[in-house]
Amino acid sequence: MLLLALALGCAADGTREAVTPSPHPPTASPATATPTTTASPAPQAVDIRASRLAIPSLRIDAEVQPSLVVPDTSLPTPGCPTPPSGSTTFTVPAQGIATPVEKIDGLENKAWIFGHSRWQGEPGVFFRLQDVNMGDEIFVDGVDRRTGERITGRRFVVSGLYLTDIEAGGRLVTAANPAEVPAKPVVILQTSVREDGANKQWILDQQKVMAKSRNMIEGDINDPCKYLLLFVFAQAS
Repeated sequence: MLLLALALGCAADGTREAVTPSPHPPTASPATATPTTTASPAPQAVDIRASRLAIPSLRIDAEVQPSLVVPDTSLPTPGCPTPPSGSTTFTVPAQGIATPVEKIDGLENKAWIFGHSRWQGEPGVFFRLQDVNMGDEIFVDGVDRRTGERITGRRFVVSGLYLTDIEAGGRLVTAANPAEVPAKPVVILQTSVREDGANKQWILDQQKVMAKSRNMIEGDINDPCKYLLLFVFAQAS
């Protein structure tokens, strides 16, 4: 099982933006025998530590900064459940976007890039993610963590947009077992949509996000204790 902290530091009003998805167990194998089938091709595994991200349709061309795992010292949101003790989060630049320095279990064949939608009242690089569309191109520079091979201008195509809360985001992003590892490399972009807490307003355009994204949230989307996120998936072409 896996416990992964997805973090975006602090938002415009200084409140926490740390999110900690719940672990989910591996899928059980069926008890009945299955017919013999032709083996699927092995995934084209590559562990990309991104250094630059370009999305021409959004006029984004930005350095991807390294992010480190740190203890989550954010205060509990008033009126909401207290996060588990010992939680960790990631460092995120006030202006810009970041990716983990080290390999993360559950993110095999995926490059994960995150950043603020807004910081201290000013739109961040990923504020523009609300305007991305299916089929848009994404280009990534970086290095394969396993081999050290340089990656330049690797092309990806947007294949899915998802609106989640913390728990749903963790299940969406991380693979519970090898069968869930994508066959081709995937880039995952993440930003905040709405902070948790009473009377918090959406940071991104609510109608726009809900119209183009698949809603993965279980329960009431208006629950003030739900921290909302936008994920953009893009598959290697």
